Amino acid sequence: MKWWRGGRNASFALWLASALLVVTALITIGGCFGGDEPLLEVEPTPTPPPELTAEPSPKPETPLPTEEPTSTPTPEPTASAAPNPTSQSTLAPLPARLSNFTMPVQGACLPSSEALMPNAPRAYRAGVHEGLDFYNGYVCTPVGRGTPIVAAKSGIVFRADIQYVNPTEEEFASLLAQQQTQGYTDPGAFDTLRGRQVWIDHGDGIITRYCHLLDVAEGLSTGMQVEAGQLIAYMGNTGILEGATDPNAELHLHFEVREGAGFIGEDMSPGAVRQLYTRMFGQ
Repeated sequence: MKWWRGGRNASFALWLASALLVVTALITIGGCFGGDEPLLEVEPTPTPPPELTAEPSPKPETPLPTEEPTSTPTPEPTASAAPNPTSQSTLAPLPARLSNFTMPVQGACLPSSEALMPNAPRAYRAGVHEGLDFYNGYVCTPVGRGTPIVAAKSGIVFRADIQYVNPTEEEFASLLAQQQTQGYTDPGAFDTLRGRQVWIDHGDGIITRYCHLLDVAEGLSTGMQVEAGQLIAYMGNTGILEGATDPNAELHLHFEVREGAGFIGEDMSPGAVRQLYTRMFGQ
């Protein structure tokens, strides 16, 4: 029986050793899975990237230009603002034929009213004004019957109405009625309505006309050379309906600068005409 006991003791010892190994293994495994730590570390499932609806644009090798700012730009200071493009300092010089004119009435300036400038309407004869009217109270100096008229520029006199007869009131009325009927002022009527006149040829196609004159200066005649500022005539009211009945009505000088068949400033705006004549007279 001792062999059996001996064998049984050996088997028991082997079993006990195995049991201890199992217990030790369980304790070790329990320590690994105990506490707050997870039993197994599980890799998180990666979130798939959002699907793209289009291929992204490749980055250009050359940088794109910077866009203009959308905010309101800061205005330039008034003192440094660019000059008006129509100011005299930026305009091209006038050609010689339109430069260095002298006022036909000494001490006068351009008429202050646009109604006395070129292109102003003249409904009474169905036409437009073709020159400057120097009326008292509008030209910076007193004018009236007999005011001296001078040449606006040097040249040759080629018309001087020394012998002149003013139309009668009836003749004026008939003439004006005819212009209204036909709807324009014909050249013959125009010439009559300018009254007594002096014309001066300044060369280069430029002619000046001095109209509604009371009289022509003594000694003036066609073909005579005159200088700028030289006396040529006297202010009156010939060629005007009112002048046929009242010697003191509508006294003024009508002055024209002509080139070819037209007048200087024709079809221009009032502002442009005034600017042009201002430069012509150096004012």
